[in-house]
Amino acid sequence: MFGRKNVVIPKEYEQFNNFPAEKEKLLCIGASTTECKHRVETKLDGSNKALKLYYPKNRGAKVMKYWLPMFGINDSSSANQVISEWIEVNDYYGVISSEDEDKVVREITRTCQKNAYKETDLLASAEKIKTYGAFDLERLGYIVRVCFSLDLLSEQQAWDFLEQLWVQAEMHFDNWDDYMVSFINGQEGLKTNWYSDTFASYLELKKDTSSLLNRYQL
Repeated sequence: MFGRKNVVIPKEYEQFNNFPAEKEKLLCIGASTTECKHRVETKLDGSNKALKLYYPKNRGAKVMKYWLPMFGINDSSSANQVISEWIEVNDYYGVISSEDEDKVVREITRTCQKNAYKETDLLASAEKIKTYGAFDLERLGYIVRVCFSLDLLSEQQAWDFLEQLWVQAEMHFDNWDDYMVSFINGQEGLKTNWYSDTFASYLELKKDTSSLLNRYQL
């Protein structure tokens, strides 16, 4: 977002980001966006496993000044309010148009072929999933990480939000492919490329047998 310089991640971040399974699984929500976005920030492979993200000097201040305010987040109070309200009003029933369905299929096919990933299961998910509720779940999973990392949320608040997101994902989607198709539906239906590399990062994680998305199923 603000540069691609390679940085050294302090060891205490690695030590902090070790969690029992009941917490670690919650990090699946937002994992793909965290993998693509924060790797740009810090060149940190495997950042999908992190709750606490590392920001180099001055990077956090820029995120606070320029990025979070786009969502109405300026301090701890607004972070809690915005995330809570966003979770409450998320739409799991709105559907994309037939024109956007075709775009989703093309996006799945193109990105899978580019990343040497067999698209069969994802295309099957696209046949049945027409809603876009996972678009906001995935975004919120990343935003919660950012807000905690910048001391706008306590650790307990971050876990509480992620647990709510996990429950919603489990309630509305049968598997991660369905979830990711819903995310792509949101990008196409809402005409945004919020993080267009999220889908490519999802494919990378699916190919990684040690990734959270393979260790924990919906």
